[in-house]
Amino acid sequence: MRRRTKLALVAGGATAAVAGGAVLRGRLGGRGSEAMPPDDDAMFTVFAPGGRCAYWCNGPTGWLMAKAMPRMEAGLYETVAEMLDLGPDDELLDIGCGPGAFLANKARHVRRVVGLDVSQVMLREAERRLADRITAGTAQIVTSNAAELPFEDGEFSAVTVLNAPIKHAEAFRVLRPGGRLVFSDPDPRRRPEQPEVSWGVRWYDEAGHRQLFEDAGFTDVTVRYHSLRPLYEAALVLSCRKPDAS
Repeated sequence: MRRRTKLALVAGGATAAVAGGAVLRGRLGGRGSEAMPPDDDAMFTVFAPGGRCAYWCNGPTGWLMAKAMPRMEAGLYETVAEMLDLGPDDELLDIGCGPGAFLANKARHVRRVVGLDVSQVMLREAERRLADRITAGTAQIVTSNAAELPFEDGEFSAVTVLNAPIKHAEAFRVLRPGGRLVFSDPDPRRRPEQPEVSWGVRWYDEAGHRQLFEDAGFTDVTVRYHSLRPLYEAALVLSCRKPDAS
């Protein structure tokens, strides 16, 4: 139960799931069953309405989480903003935007922002935070998950995926050449004796995350760690870019 509580506290806007291909595993209730075969799509639905852990990001608990996340993740937002280095000409997609705090607090100066999430509870809070920009036509809120992004190829110059699931090929597709991406996993696999698969979802260490992004075509992969104590030892924060057009 303690681990489930931790999960709720760091869901961080990732309402479809937590952290790109891996973070779900043991946090869905202890270690889970390592014998269960990995399901690459499970991460995109576990926190969606009707999902195994929908409770944390929907209904009254989801409302409370939407209010708490911006304070709990404020330090992470600082690290991500520094690594992403947004400018006034950027067009930013935040996958798993949750209550929209990163977009409202760290991307107010960019040309256009889009927040995507599966939880209507979270998105209502995001709409409240971004109301002026939505009215002005420089912000958009979209209900969807990360498995198939409802955007054109090369539509964005920057993408953030903070404590949320990522489909690497889709993130690569919607970035324009030279575009940047920052991803965070609040609790990466750290020791060889920890399970590689839990609750049917793979759990990645730093090397595994690097490989996934490089296999998708990203370059300049850089990893930092940001403290999330007392909830977790440290979040893995990874930045990378889509190569310039040749």
